[in-house]
Amino acid sequence: MDGNGLPEALRSIMGLRGWSQLDLARELGVSQSWVSQASRGMRDPGIARTERLLNRIGWEVRISPISEDDPVRRREFVAAAASITFVPTPKVGPYQDPGYVRQLAERLAHDRYQQGGIPVVSTALRHLRKVGPAVSGSDRALQEASSDLACEAARVLYDSRRYAAAEQTGVFALDLARRSGSTRAQADAYSTLSRINIDQRRGDRGAMYARLGLRLGDLPPARRAWLRLRLGRSLALLPGQERAAREVLEEALVVDGLPTYGMSDMLGNVGVAMLGMREHGGARSAIAEAVRLGAQCSTLLFVAYQAWEVEAALRAGDAPMAADRMTALARIAPLVSSVRVNDHIAGVYRLSGRWAGLPEMHDAREQLHSVMRA
Repeated sequence: MDGNGLPEALRSIMGLRGWSQLDLARELGVSQSWVSQASRGMRDPGIARTERLLNRIGWEVRISPISEDDPVRRREFVAAAASITFVPTPKVGPYQDPGYVRQLAERLAHDRYQQGGIPVVSTALRHLRKVGPAVSGSDRALQEASSDLACEAARVLYDSRRYAAAEQTGVFALDLARRSGSTRAQADAYSTLSRINIDQRRGDRGAMYARLGLRLGDLPPARRAWLRLRLGRSLALLPGQERAAREVLEEALVVDGLPTYGMSDMLGNVGVAMLGMREHGGARSAIAEAVRLGAQCSTLLFVAYQAWEVEAALRAGDAPMAADRMTALARIAPLVSSVRVNDHIAGVYRLSGRWAGLPEMHDAREQLHSVMRA
């Protein structure tokens, strides 16, 4: 469905979803009079605000050329590619449409990977409050899609280090997944809950959730690999479990078909686990590869594992390399807003104080300190 301007786009959205101007205003977070004026062409909010508003309801702004000689004069307001296939009928609210809810989950994941969790928290919570009908209903497809949305919301909260809310949301995702009967959704919920506990260094609970996930039957290879990874990371936090952790992490890496961002995240997690077990050589190699792959697909992964690469160099006593990577980290850290990453960068800065007397480290620390969040 195409719209050749904001007024037509707004009218199209209201028609497709059976919304009144008041309904649309509530979803966009604006007044009814704003919608009335904008839908009649009497208000131009500008391209940046238009993009932010339309993104809230699964639409996007695209700029396309009229001709090769004039690449940016014609603006098109069109539904996001995935949304074209799954537009709710006027009789069904968008949050009751499994396709729409699944697209919201995908959008949250995309925004978190590119921006970090902080800018996405309010959007995640707003969507989460809307999926209530899936809990008491009998639509299994909607329950599965809502579980996906809840998992993504839990990851956003985890990235913002709102752990209690993240775990509560993860449990909600698991309940929805069980209701839906989806093994895949249950595996994702268990993996998410394990991840939340690993970041709090609660290895016992992380291992518990990972093992519960691994007991599910007919798991796709990628889901089984992620659960093994979570188990390996959890075991690496527990005294005397280093050997078991290595074995499980090696098993996790034997998987084909992961997308680039998935392989980056998996290698980075393996490297972090090895770093915790003081296997500095293997840790640095795995994290360096995670940084390389992360740079191709995710700003969040790139920044997060660049910080871990600095820590790995510091733990190994390689101050010159650490200083070099710290300088690079100072340039990319402002690109994401993640409490988890911010706290780690602050920890790296404190750890580097041991070598503050070295000229190159002194300069690197000053640059990193200049971009650290208060």
